[in-house]
Amino acid sequence: MPTLTVHDLRIAYHHFPAGPATRPHAPVVCLPSTGLSGLQWRRLAKLLSKRGHEVFAVDLIGYGESETWPAGPDRGPFRTRYDVDVADALFERCEGPAHLVGHSYGGRVGLLAGLRDPARLRSLALFEPTCFGVLRSTDDSVGLDELGDYDADGRFLADDFGGSEAWVARFVDYWSGAGTFAEFDADERGRWMRSSRKMFEEVRETTLDDVAHPRYVEALGHLSTLVMSGEASTRAGRRCCEVLAEVMPECRHVELADVGHMGPVLASREVAALIAEHIAEVEAGTPR
Repeated sequence: MPTLTVHDLRIAYHHFPAGPATRPHAPVVCLPSTGLSGLQWRRLAKLLSKRGHEVFAVDLIGYGESETWPAGPDRGPFRTRYDVDVADALFERCEGPAHLVGHSYGGRVGLLAGLRDPARLRSLALFEPTCFGVLRSTDDSVGLDELGDYDADGRFLADDFGGSEAWVARFVDYWSGAGTFAEFDADERGRWMRSSRKMFEEVRETTLDDVAHPRYVEALGHLSTLVMSGEASTRAGRRCCEVLAEVMPECRHVELADVGHMGPVLASREVAALIAEHIAEVEAGTPR
């Protein structure tokens, strides 16, 4: 498996070479959700590679085959910008601007990478990016109220609770439904707990995100953008998509019936088809 070195950590990524095509196609960079590896995008990557795209799907810090952020005072707490540095390193593998695909936290990381250098992006395809700053900057009470309820007891963002098994259970159940974590077997629980402290630190930053929507509009508003949400997902996740569709000039929002926040995994065929169609339209110069 190919790797990168970022912040002295070995970062793994999955490379899908471009198949034969009648003309060159832009590369595609895929970023996963919290706790998942780049292989969550396997179906999409195989589809796009057959169509002539080179696809890179990274395991962000702590997930899949990548090393996790070391605990202890020598390195300090994890910061989201370190995963943005991982995305930067992946973009350097691309020849020319790339289509960016991201899910949840991966969508937020991709947007932040885009703010650093908009010229390296060809288009955006995001499934419920957790860019909660757009809810704050638009004073979206529907999404913000749910985030407040999520931490109603004041424990979720507390340093002494974060990263515990009870914290991971609350996080997983919020996004995937009550009782989901309890259904995991010991091996699956172990995989989540391996990077639970890094998860907490990235989720804490994400929950408190204050990047306002005008920054995205100014830097990325010219890009053809597809945002997707699940009809059965959380209000906050869905509202991020609805707000982005309202403020981004070239943004289209699609909501999938009977699908939750984990749509890219549990409805991978449908999500992959939507993203592939979006990218094909951008490549043809006919985006909706």
